[in-house]
Amino acid sequence: MPTVEARLTSLEERMDEQERLRAAQDQDQSDLGLKLKAQDGLIQGLAATQSEHTATLAKHTAILERHTGILERQTETLDRQTAMHKSHTTELAWLRLQMDGVKDGMERMVGMLHTVIERGDGR
Repeated sequence: MPTVEARLTSLEERMDEQERLRAAQDQDQSDLGLKLKAQDGLIQGLAATQSEHTATLAKHTAILERHTGILERQTETLDRQTAMHKSHTTELAWLRLQMDGVKDGMERMVGMLHTVIERGDGR
């Protein structure tokens, strides 16, 4: 059987070991606290960044909606102008035909006047 002195030494060694373990536990808890604090800071930073991105996205969405409206109005205007251009093209072609007819008639009248002048008989 161990002596009191051996038992006391063994007990002191175990207590020293337990003290080292408690100190290690305290250090681990302190490290965990620091890590949690750092993670909390990261989460808060992410939340702020997300809020900024959400605000920027909202602004971009509003601008895009405004530009979409402008584009739709310009498309409508372009469609009307295209239809008007086609109408004017058709009318211009008709006027050219009319002018060709007038030109042909005038050329015949000029020819007839030359004939009358050449004959000199005044008819």
